[in-house]
Amino acid sequence: RSLLFIAGLCVATTTLRAEIRVGLSTVDITPPIGGLTQGYSSAKPTDGVHDPISARVMVLESDEECTALVVCDLCVYNSAWLHNQMAEIGVDRLLLLNTHTHAGPKLSQDGFPTPEEPWRDTVDQRLLAAIKEAKQEMFRGFFKASESQIQLGYNRLVHRGDYSVTHFENPERIPYGSVDPQVGVIRVTDENQRIRAVLVTYACHPVVLGPRNRKISADYPGVMREIVEQSCGDDCTCIFIQGAGGDINPLMMARGEDREKDFEVVRVLGETLASEVQRALSFIGDDPGVSESFASSTFQTQFRNRWERDQQLQLGVTTLLINDQIAVITLPVEPFHQFQAHFRNKSGVEHSFLFGYCCNGPYGWPRYLPDLLSAARGGYGASDTTLAEVGAGERLVNEGLAQLFRFQGRLKSVPQRHTFEGDPLK
Repeated sequence: RSLLFIAGLCVATTTLRAEIRVGLSTVDITPPIGGLTQGYSSAKPTDGVHDPISARVMVLESDEECTALVVCDLCVYNSAWLHNQMAEIGVDRLLLLNTHTHAGPKLSQDGFPTPEEPWRDTVDQRLLAAIKEAKQEMFRGFFKASESQIQLGYNRLVHRGDYSVTHFENPERIPYGSVDPQVGVIRVTDENQRIRAVLVTYACHPVVLGPRNRKISADYPGVMREIVEQSCGDDCTCIFIQGAGGDINPLMMARGEDREKDFEVVRVLGETLASEVQRALSFIGDDPGVSESFASSTFQTQFRNRWERDQQLQLGVTTLLINDQIAVITLPVEPFHQFQAHFRNKSGVEHSFLFGYCCNGPYGWPRYLPDLLSAARGGYGASDTTLAEVGAGERLVNEGLAQLFRFQGRLKSVPQRHTFEGDPLK
């Protein structure tokens, strides 16, 4: 493991050539009823649970390094306390991700369910226990990735000349604007070729359930996970990871008067996504996958506040390279979809994915992360609902790419004219 100091910035890098060990666990984080959900300003206290919500843990480990991915059915969540526990339990890097369901609990309610035991503290403790559990049941993991495509969302920032108009609702289901239709799938099997995990990443807000919903739910990702787990066997844990969906709403949204029918729409969208996941898995077929190497690197730095230029905030990006075949970068808060298309086009790795809504350090949640052009056009998520300076997203993606290119040996640590060895034409 090495620390690189570049222009006053600290970049922690680990490169490993060994088998990849994997640990998995799932923990329930369904709150008591009566609290608020997060995502809609007009939310009313919940009156029931339609489907339980959970956190799903995947630990990646070698002889020298350990990274934990924790994906929660929450809208907004980061925990400095949880990040600070990782060294004690032997985890070098915590990636704390949110599916961004708007039907999960609002964890900033200090008095819910009681002032003595707010639900946020309960979630913290359960996640810590789940990470420990995953570390206790490690197996050699074999990785294989694939993709499919389907458009299930629309860009809610509709262009009008040089500007954008926000369309939160779209009852006509018009496929406005550009979206990223890629469905990314990473399959993990064990030495007996049992499917132990399927990671699914897709960029679309889980807002099928609207502001009048009062039931706790994982929204469409929960339906998709259930179907994939049933089709892949009892040993499989399906993990949904939200992509760069900051500007994408689902084409199918439940906005009628009958709340019970809302969940029929949720199921349709979840089933549709599950079908594409199964199609992507079929492209892998019986390929056993690879368990040879992974590299990881985390970059964090300060950005100016977009509106209060004398104030700063911290953000970061983490890069993962698995078996030289699967590249991942993480972005914090709610990134716009152009970032994942840009990363995929530049990475040079066959399977390249962007995991959004990810906190790789104990920093705040500065809301949206728009690309430069979207910030200039304006609209919700691109203007007044942002905090990080314009260009922060591009800088983070570029740093993620730079980390990747260092893993590949394409960026050198010393000056040299050509980065290749031998004759590049042979």
